[in-house]
Amino acid sequence: MIEYIIYVSSVLVFFAINIRILRALHIENKFEKMKIWEIKAAYFIIALVIAHVLAEMMLKVSEVVILI
Repeated sequence: MIEYIIYVSSVLVFFAINIRILRALHIENKFEKMKIWEIKAAYFIIALVIAHVLAEMMLKVSEVVILI
């Protein structure tokens, strides 16, 4: 149960952080003009994938800490 709480909270936090970072990188310059939907979808997918990977890393760290 604690793993789910760690995972969900980590995904939410890292997703919010990743969205802010991606907006600061100005990835929209790589897309065609007026492709708002595609840009937002790309932001969402990239941020979600990175948040998932970081949340999985947090789970591994929590397992190691619990074992110690």
